[in-house]
Amino acid sequence: MRQLALQIQSPAPPTLDNFTCGRNAEALAALRAIPPGGDGETFVFLWGPAGSGKTHLLQGLFARLQHSGCPVRWVDGAATTTPADLAGNHLLVDNVDRLAPALAEQVFHGWNRIREQGGLLVCTGLQAPAGLPLAPELATRLAWGQVFRLHGLNDDEKRTALGDRARSLAMPISDEALDYLLERASRDLPSLLATLDALDAHSLATRRAVTIPLIRELLHLLDHPFSLEP
Repeated sequence: MRQLALQIQSPAPPTLDNFTCGRNAEALAALRAIPPGGDGETFVFLWGPAGSGKTHLLQGLFARLQHSGCPVRWVDGAATTTPADLAGNHLLVDNVDRLAPALAEQVFHGWNRIREQGGLLVCTGLQAPAGLPLAPELATRLAWGQVFRLHGLNDDEKRTALGDRARSLAMPISDEALDYLLERASRDLPSLLATLDALDAHSLATRRAVTIPLIRELLHLLDHPFSLEP
């Protein structure tokens, strides 16, 4: 039995440039319009179901602001550990609806501070501000700026993203093979793209064309990475 260690590489770090926007072009444009230094006064709220790209966009904005030297603070309301305080006038808050009450109160004070002194506050949540389980005074403030509902990619949009990645890899793949991959692999886009990259590497390593049998073999290997009959 020949052993083969085949692993999917970690997806590229989230950026605003590698976000597949689908129907979320307006939200992406709003984040790109934020000055790299975080100057002025900016309030943005992104909401939508899990998998719609909220965290990707927020992480992409965070990386952009950090690269420019902006003193931005990050907090994730769903994390097991969170900062003791949210000082500063440049705040990005993921999963704001899951913040502990003490941190939610600091976001409230942060909003007021930014309103008076300038800066930015960009938050994400599963619902629009009015539906969040937060104190009414904070929910009202979160709705004060730009509010964007994010939509997860449908199958056609995911298929387009896979086709674009295949072309960037110069990897010939039929429509039928793309459909098979979309149906059988993990459904979130980062995992799909990583699987496509692994498929390209497997095709080159085995010197075989990308076909449905090769995709089936790859998916089996990813589930059983150390066994492949010669």
